[in-house]
Amino acid sequence: MKYIVALKNNLSLLRIIVLVAALALVSACAETQPRKMPLFPAADFTLTILHTNDTHSSFGGITDKGLTCYAAMCEDGRGGYVRLDQAVRAVRKDNPDALFLEAGDIFQGTLFWTQHKERMPLALVDKMGYQAMIPGNHEFDDGWPTWLKLIDGLNTPVLAANVSFDPRPDSPAVDKILPYIVLERDGRKIGIVGLVTESTPETSSPGTGISFNDAQKALEDAIKELTAQDVNIIIALAHLGLENERELARSVNGVDIIVGAHSHSLLSNYHNRAEGPYPMVEKTPEGAPVLIVTASTACTYLGKLDVGFCKDGVVREWLGGPILLDQATLASMNAPKPDAELVKLIDDFAVPVAKMMETTIGSINAEDKDGLALEEPNVMECRRVECLTGNIVTDSLRLVPFPEAQIAIINGGALRTSLPGGNITPGNVLGTLPFQNTALTAKIPGAVLLQALEHGVFTYGEGEGSFLQVSGLRYSFNPANKPGKRVTKAEVLDKNGQWQQLNPKATYQVVTVDFIARGGDGFAMLKSLQWEEGDKLTNDVLRVYLEQHSPVEASLQDRITIQQ
Repeated sequence: MKYIVALKNNLSLLRIIVLVAALALVSACAETQPRKMPLFPAADFTLTILHTNDTHSSFGGITDKGLTCYAAMCEDGRGGYVRLDQAVRAVRKDNPDALFLEAGDIFQGTLFWTQHKERMPLALVDKMGYQAMIPGNHEFDDGWPTWLKLIDGLNTPVLAANVSFDPRPDSPAVDKILPYIVLERDGRKIGIVGLVTESTPETSSPGTGISFNDAQKALEDAIKELTAQDVNIIIALAHLGLENERELARSVNGVDIIVGAHSHSLLSNYHNRAEGPYPMVEKTPEGAPVLIVTASTACTYLGKLDVGFCKDGVVREWLGGPILLDQATLASMNAPKPDAELVKLIDDFAVPVAKMMETTIGSINAEDKDGLALEEPNVMECRRVECLTGNIVTDSLRLVPFPEAQIAIINGGALRTSLPGGNITPGNVLGTLPFQNTALTAKIPGAVLLQALEHGVFTYGEGEGSFLQVSGLRYSFNPANKPGKRVTKAEVLDKNGQWQQLNPKATYQVVTVDFIARGGDGFAMLKSLQWEEGDKLTNDVLRVYLEQHSPVEASLQDRITIQQ
């Protein structure tokens, strides 16, 4: 009996404890939402950075075969602004303070640019929710006035600390170009500095009256000013190329993160073609860590970096990687539905482009040495090896505009999309050669031609556009040799179809494009030659060649051999 009474008393006490606990829980839930565990518990402050770079007008992303998608989205494709927007909204659903940065080169590269120029990014960029953006070198392909047209119509902050004008243009857009901005997150000040490659005059066509100054000095000056404003978290938003960005990190105190671009590098901790880990970590002269991130090209990835900082603004911990923008990944993120307004906007821009893809002007049969069909979805290969598109384009330059030509050369960076196998349309031609370059010819001493070949492989492995595709010429090089001593063999095709060693003392009739003939991409050795201008743009040359020679039998022919 005493046992039963004790049990009843204990049950009553248990009910009271449960009731009090429940009331306490209800009260707590009424005041605040349940909080997730912090990503970096030991960090004083945590920041998430989302970033894109080198999208090159791939507003619709790419198809399942790796070709440009000329719609808001292509079935089974990946990338593009619609999927990018979905991924950003998915991240910001749980982390609304995440920064979103664009590191340059939204211009140029697809028919969207060829058809619409700056009008398409002008209609789209503000809708993406970027906190800041910088220009890349290709923002200046049509001259700096075109870049200013974009800036004039945007609300997104545009940063360029090392760009200056003299004389100052009569445009209100100039006042919108800032060296840096300061943002606040959770009471912490974050400085973001914009830097553009100093080589822009050699890799693009900015025109006169604009200067691209020393990027390191511009960053150091900005850091001094930001430090005076009690900013101790500093991000360099840089379009310099991965190796230059790594060197910058090792040279400047006070920078914490470099969000990079220009070299189209993929950094990843799992992708077998990555150029390095995400992030790459360098150290300042004082020994502080600097995180370097970049996210490939063509709007196929969204970079995401989480960083934990100490109280003094020094990087303490980090986590992140590139997010592949495909349907499977978006589903795993529980991403929201595509933005209907954005879909319609891009699809409307795609209508005139689609018409350019309807007429057939020729065809290409592409086979390897075993007779198997070849596909070349990634035109970036033309910056490091012999490529089908490079062979076809240089053959057209050698055979069409100047009948006496022996050799044709073109920089790999001039080729913006690959030519597909099968039927070819005017849209394919313009997509491959969008720059409106003119074909030129000159008699070039063999010694100068060798200098040009050496220059083409001088920065081999960095994805530079100066790598030369050739016709009527073949060459071998060893990237392990010192720059300037890498070309080990060069031969020229004679009138009888036989290969003869290139003679440094002989002269050869060479065709190229006006961009490198005037010294672009660093080909200074070609500037002083007496060039004869043709009457056709390079895309017209390619169109005529396809019309006259179809079906074009394309193959890799050991025109460029890499020795190991």
